[in-house]
Amino acid sequence: MWRCGVVLTVVVTAALKVVVVAGLGCSASPLPVRVSASATHQERLAAAHSLLQESPLIDGHNDLAWNLRKFLHNKLHSFNLSTDLRQEKPWRRSSFSHTDLPRLRQGRVAAQFWSVYVPCEAQYMNTVQLLLEQIDVIKRMIAASSHETTLVKSTSEIEAEFGCGRVASLLGVEGGHGLGSSMGVLRALYDLGVRYVTLTHKCHTPWAECSEVDAEVEPNARGLTSYGKELILEMNRLGMMVDLSHSSSHTALDVLATTRAPVIFSHSAARALCAIERNVPDDILSSLATNGGLVMVSFYNDFLTCSRTASIDSVVAHINHIRTMAGVDHVGLGAGYDGINRTPSGLEDVSQYPELFAELLSDPSWSLQDLKKLAGLNLLRVFARVEQVREELVAEKPSEEIIPIHDIDSRWPCRYKFASLDEAAGHT
Repeated sequence: MWRCGVVLTVVVTAALKVVVVAGLGCSASPLPVRVSASATHQERLAAAHSLLQESPLIDGHNDLAWNLRKFLHNKLHSFNLSTDLRQEKPWRRSSFSHTDLPRLRQGRVAAQFWSVYVPCEAQYMNTVQLLLEQIDVIKRMIAASSHETTLVKSTSEIEAEFGCGRVASLLGVEGGHGLGSSMGVLRALYDLGVRYVTLTHKCHTPWAECSEVDAEVEPNARGLTSYGKELILEMNRLGMMVDLSHSSSHTALDVLATTRAPVIFSHSAARALCAIERNVPDDILSSLATNGGLVMVSFYNDFLTCSRTASIDSVVAHINHIRTMAGVDHVGLGAGYDGINRTPSGLEDVSQYPELFAELLSDPSWSLQDLKKLAGLNLLRVFARVEQVREELVAEKPSEEIIPIHDIDSRWPCRYKFASLDEAAGHT
């Protein structure tokens, strides 16, 4: 295990051409080397563990927190993230349960984005309340295992926790409907520690179109509205990452034309290999090289093969396609564990990540340095650039834009409506 302030030497397996690398956490920068073509699976697996001990693995999306709502009603008296949940009710019987701290450690996961999710059905109702309750339960979950994980809000904190041997926990809001179309709510979420917002889920918002072709509510416009574009710029000003998973291609293209910072797809796959709207088309993949963003590959079988079954090879195929179209600097990992019930064979839960890297090490086109980028360095680069844009925009004032009333009035009648000063006279 890593310890704070200690410089370690990692001895890599004999299957590698270079065998000694010195450094702490992300600071180690070995020359690009490859595993020998004659390496056995066990040698490649040992090399994968060494690689992930030296350089952080960051997973972009995990839905455990919503399962806390579904299974336990957010009551944590019988839940401990430090426990092997494979032995505990109701987790051991659920096809949606893939995560706990013991397995995160087995999988060499250094940082985990926990999804702050509420259903689309709550839009125009108590969405913000539910969202705050999900942030609360994640923070309580983390606090109960504070010796093993802690909430972080920056790239420097991710690197520090990796150096100290704890799993860094981060917050990402899944679904812009949770903002209540409010700039103020967006800013409050940032203050609470949220570091990305997925613009849509399986429903359109009044300002952005989702990828679901059969969403019940028609969007006001294809892609982003003017208010949506203003919200993207406010996210840039705050230092909030823009997540385009679940967004329509029109929305993604509008965001790419608007944003001043790189974007992410926190849990998506390549449309060329599974032709569904939820996956990312090649033209947008190619544009990521210009934007500087990345796609973090989902492990959901339905996204990988458009069927109920998939394997490690399916994940590798999507990783390689994204690398081909966008470049090795623009691909990462966002499995979506605990939000999916069909996982690839060999990648059944978070403990199996080293198996993926062992498989990639059998491909001579992947160097160890490239695999470090895939594991987490690409996400750290994007996050750091988003932080840099925030510093560049520090002199800009918070946006005071309000969504046009006609965009929400007919769908959100049960809310307080502010009157003009004359109309409000006599309220005392």
